[in-house]
Amino acid sequence: MLGLGWVIYALLLIYVESNRLFPRFRFIFPCLAFLQLVLAGLIFSYLRDFKNDPNHLIHVEEEVKGYLALVVGQDEAKPNSIANRVFLKKIWAGDKLRESRGEVLVYHRANVGLSPGNLIWIKGKPQEIPGPTNPNEFNYQKFTIRQGVAHRHFIGDQFEVLGSVSEFPIESFFIRLRRALMDRMDRVFKDSKAVQIAKALLLGQKKTLDKELSDAYATAGAMHVLAVSGLHVGIIYGFFFLWIKPYRLGIRKRVLYLSTIILLIWAYALLTGMSPSVMRAATMFSIMALAQMKARNPSIFNAIALSALILLVFDPMLIYAVGFQLSYVALLGILLIQPILVKIWLPANKILEYAWQISTVGLAAQVATFPLSAHYFHIFPTYFLLSNLVAIPGAFLIMTVGVPFMLFSKFTVIGSSLGFLTEWIIKLFNTLVLAIQDLPGAKVSGIYLDSFEVYLYFLFLGLCLWLYHQPRKALLWTLLAGLFFYGIYRLIPYQLHPQKDILTIYQMDKGFAIDFEQSLALFTYDDADNSSISFKASPHRERRGIERQYSIQLLEKETAKVLLLPNGALLSLLDEGLIIATPSLSQHELFSWAEGVWTPLANLDTLNLGASAYRVVFD
Repeated sequence: MLGLGWVIYALLLIYVESNRLFPRFRFIFPCLAFLQLVLAGLIFSYLRDFKNDPNHLIHVEEEVKGYLALVVGQDEAKPNSIANRVFLKKIWAGDKLRESRGEVLVYHRANVGLSPGNLIWIKGKPQEIPGPTNPNEFNYQKFTIRQGVAHRHFIGDQFEVLGSVSEFPIESFFIRLRRALMDRMDRVFKDSKAVQIAKALLLGQKKTLDKELSDAYATAGAMHVLAVSGLHVGIIYGFFFLWIKPYRLGIRKRVLYLSTIILLIWAYALLTGMSPSVMRAATMFSIMALAQMKARNPSIFNAIALSALILLVFDPMLIYAVGFQLSYVALLGILLIQPILVKIWLPANKILEYAWQISTVGLAAQVATFPLSAHYFHIFPTYFLLSNLVAIPGAFLIMTVGVPFMLFSKFTVIGSSLGFLTEWIIKLFNTLVLAIQDLPGAKVSGIYLDSFEVYLYFLFLGLCLWLYHQPRKALLWTLLAGLFFYGIYRLIPYQLHPQKDILTIYQMDKGFAIDFEQSLALFTYDDADNSSISFKASPHRERRGIERQYSIQLLEKETAKVLLLPNGALLSLLDEGLIIATPSLSQHELFSWAEGVWTPLANLDTLNLGASAYRVVFD
C-alpha cells in the first residue's frame, strides 16, 4: 500500500511537471508527501511493535517452566544482583518446547558473569515489568516497553550456560572491544573518578558513574559532554579534515577517503553503544560525507531531517527516547538561535570572541532544551554558561588525548604515557566542574512542566523566531494573547479546586514516605532510603510545586511511631506495616492509587501500608 502510494505520487509529479502545471498544484504535492510520510510512520511503527507479534512472550497464556535465551549485553552491577539482557529463543510451555520471541531483563547472582553470545537455559517464567505504584512516579514499564522489553526475571543461580553462538558478530565484537578498553582504563588510571569520566566521555558508558559524580555534572550543567554526541563525533570527523581536504582529491580517492571516514564514524558509534545522540550525529555526518563525494555542501537542515527519517524508519520508538529528543532539539536551537545571539555583540579580541561563541552555543542549546529538561529532570543548572566554557574545551582535550590512548593502550610505554596525560586532564576537568557545582545557588530544583506546557513553550519559541525574521503586528498580538491565556491556564487549578487538607501515603517497598498538604504548605515524613524516596516520592512532591516544606512531628511510643498532623489528627505506624487513623479522621475521603488514577475506597480506620499508595482528603 505504501509503495503504491509513492508510485502514484511520483507519476502525478511527472505528469504535472511535464505539462507545466506545477504552479497550479504547488500546495497539493507537499501535503501529499507529508501524508505519505505519516502513513509510512504508522506502518513502520506497527511492524516494530512487539504487541503485534503473535509469537511474542506477552501472548503466551500457558505456564512457562523455562526458556532458552541468548545473552546480548554485558553484565551490569546492581546493589543486590547483576543485570543483563537476553533474547528469548524457545520456551517450555504446555509440556512442549516451542519458539517464542521477546527480550527479558534478568538479574542473577552467578560467580561467573554472563557474556554476549552465551546461550543459557533459565528455569521459571519471566514476569511483566509492573507499572508505577505512586502518582507522578517515573513509568519504568513504559520506558522499557519503548525499548522493546516487557519482562524481567530474578533468576539468582537458576540457569545453566549451554554454550556460545555468534548471532550478532559485529555487535559482539564491539562489546568485547569496549570491555577490553574499560579494563585497560581500570589498570592504567589510579583515580576512581577519572576512570568513570573516561568511560562515560570516551566510551559512552554513563552507567558506571557514581550518583554523587553524576549529580555534580548535572548541577554544573556539564552532563551533556558525558553523552557521546555530535561534539565527540564531530571531533573525530574534523580530525581527518585537518590533514587532507576531500575537495582537493580526485573523485575515486575522494570517495575512498570519505567512505573510510564514514566507516570509522560508525565503528566509533558501535563502540560507544549506539545511543540515540551518537546515532543522530553519525547519520548526519555520513549524509554530509556522501554529499561531499560529489563536491557538494548539503543543507544542514536537510541533513537533520533525513537523518531523523532514517533513524525513525530503523526504530520508530526512538522518538520517545530522551536522548533523541534532546539531541535534535539542541542542534536545531544552536542552528536557529545562536546566529541571532552572535549578532548582539561581536568582540574584537579573539579570546573574547571564542568565549562568546561558546557561550552563545550553550545559551541557544539551553533555551531550546529547557522545556524537555524541566519535563524530564525538573532542574535547571544556573551556571551553565560558565560550565560550557570549561566543558567544551575540556571534552576536546580529553578526546584529543583519550582516543590515541585507546588506540595505543596495548603498547606499554605509549599507552602508559597517554593514559597518565588523559587522567591528568580529566582530574583537572573534574576539579573545575566540582568547583562550579559548589557555587551558591548552582541549580534550581522543583521545576515541572507537563506535556501540554512543553508544546506551548515550543509554539511560543517558534513564534518568537518567526517574529524576529518577519516582524508583524499580527504575530506580536498572537504571541501576547498566547502568553495571556497560558497565565490563565496556570491559575485555573487553584480556582477550580478548593484548598483541602490532603494526606498522601506513598507505596514503598521498605520504610515510609508520607505527605500532608495544607494551605500551600507541605509537611513530610520519610523513613526510607534516599534512592526509594527520590524514585517514588520526590516526583509527586516536585509536581505539587510547593516551596514551603516542613517536617511532620513524630511522637515516639513503645509499640508504634505516632505522627501528629497539622490538623490535629494522629497516625500510628505499626511494625506490621499498618497505618491506623484515630477517630479524629472520621470526616474524610479515602482513595487508592491504581493504574494511574485515584480510585475511591470505603473509609477505613486501618490501611495496609505497602499494598498501594493512598490519599486521604479531609473535609
